[in-house]
Amino acid sequence: MKNICIFGASRHCIAEKYFESAHRMGVLLGENGMDMVFGGGDHGLMGAAARGVREAGGRIVGVIPEKLNQPGIAFSECDELIVTPTMHTRKAAMEDMSDGFIGLPGGFGTVEEIMEVITLKQLGYLDAPIVLLNQDGFFGPLLAQFTLCMEESFADRAYSHMYAAVATPEEAMAYLLAYTPAALPDKIKDVLQR
Repeated sequence: MKNICIFGASRHCIAEKYFESAHRMGVLLGENGMDMVFGGGDHGLMGAAARGVREAGGRIVGVIPEKLNQPGIAFSECDELIVTPTMHTRKAAMEDMSDGFIGLPGGFGTVEEIMEVITLKQLGYLDAPIVLLNQDGFFGPLLAQFTLCMEESFADRAYSHMYAAVATPEEAMAYLLAYTPAALPDKIKDVLQR
């Protein structure tokens, strides 16, 4: 496992504890010889994680849409910066080049990116580890929604094995290092049989 995609907040007006954790996650990636693929932003948790990777000697690949590729927005120390025409092509590029995914706390965009890779894994388009850094229960309501979907039969309970929620960067790294794909139901056969 070489390229790990990080999704995370781009805002800077959030609690310092989130920055510390994102930075630590980046350091751990670098120390374990993993490259970071991310949205190319300088601010927020994206920038904190990128700085952590950089400090640990890791490689950083930013993927940013043209509209956001501006001084003060784009992370200036990327080893490679890929500029895409749209957000859709940005996500596709990040997904295609990544061997695993980490969701840090974030807003609408972060949650949407996490949901996309979970959906792609459910449909068999990718088979990579997906881990949510559930720091201080940040993703608790989202995880509760997933549970409700399974309890009400909107999703098979086996899909709870598509992702892991952990409390610390160290646990996230341990999950990545020990990852073995779980057997999942065939979503297409499931739909056809009903």
